Amino acid sequence: MSVDPRTLADLAVRLADSAGVAPVAAFDGRIDNVGDDPSLRTYVKHQVLLRAYQARYVVLPDEVPAGGVLEPMGRHYDAGRLGALAALRPGLEAELIAPLAPEPTGEVGPYVAAMLTEIRDAPENGFTAWLGGAGHRDDHYRNFLVQSSPDLLAEASASALGVVGDFGEPQSALFRILIDEFGYGSHPRKHSVLFRATLKSFGLDDAYNGYWPWFDTEALALHNTIHWLFQNPGNIFRQVGFLLYAETAYQRSTKAHHRYLRQHHPGADARYFAEHAHIDLHHTRMVIDEAVTPLVARFGPQVGAEIIAGADLTKAAFARAGAHLLGVSQAFAAAPSARWGVAGAARAELGRPVTPSSDLGGAPVQVGVLGVLEDGRDLAAFPPAAIGRLTP
Repeated sequence: MSVDPRTLADLAVRLADSAGVAPVAAFDGRIDNVGDDPSLRTYVKHQVLLRAYQARYVVLPDEVPAGGVLEPMGRHYDAGRLGALAALRPGLEAELIAPLAPEPTGEVGPYVAAMLTEIRDAPENGFTAWLGGAGHRDDHYRNFLVQSSPDLLAEASASALGVVGDFGEPQSALFRILIDEFGYGSHPRKHSVLFRATLKSFGLDDAYNGYWPWFDTEALALHNTIHWLFQNPGNIFRQVGFLLYAETAYQRSTKAHHRYLRQHHPGADARYFAEHAHIDLHHTRMVIDEAVTPLVARFGPQVGAEIIAGADLTKAAFARAGAHLLGVSQAFAAAPSARWGVAGAARAELGRPVTPSSDLGGAPVQVGVLGVLEDGRDLAAFPPAAIGRLTP
């Protein structure tokens, strides 16, 4: 059953009240209140679902808020606020994510062999391949980093929820992968810390959720899919499928990003991508040898089909997000009224969100951190899930 628009509007007011005035990003749990605009309803539903998932995280600000940390932290983790989000989560999952999950089918052994060959022989990452010959590379790449940040600034925190409990030797193998993601106990080596350094090297804010108003629908959908897998314990075998595909695909994509940065942005911090291109080779073998193989041997081919379903869901989610990101970049590059960069509007001045199907006039619209469309009607040529913000 779809979540009622009135419920979303009431929740928007409640979350704004709990966030208070000018909250720091760590304790800013607001969502947009879009009224009766049907083109934005899916976007806001994804906002709500990600807020519900993020409620499981401990997030603290780098700088102490005026008046101290305990009062805003208490409001952010208030039982009533968390309960309101949790109550909507099952319905949103059923509406937004579950329909995307494929039916479990197939034999895992042949699937893994074919997957490894397909990823190894795949062409270069579409975004970096296009970007190598594009103008305004800094702006395009900043937008990629921002849209990736909901997951990568807390990297592996979602998958950490999948290793708690008691399910035998595969649990220990998955935990060893998790340890690597967290820098093996060394904070400077933690993958999210390396990603922060990449953000900073492009002049971006590294606060968790610091760019919340600019996350678009497909970015939210990708991160919500990952959370759906790992925050539902019944998905344990699909979680393994996620790791099987993701750890393997990251080898190629992070290598492409590292090569791109070294060629076109030699001053940028590329350690995040270099680390993944190296360590994910080992993670793939660990997932196959120490999780997939023993789980299927222990529980049978039905479990193998579940693993395949998780891998296929992950593959499809990555493909949608990648195609959308490239489509937005190409549309902005082709827009007649595009003005590059984010200097046109301070965050506090951003107005309501709009989509390509919104009733758009000629008012300026900011698109992520790519820049501003001086004539908002240019947004109509963007991918359907693109999100813009009205500016003064």
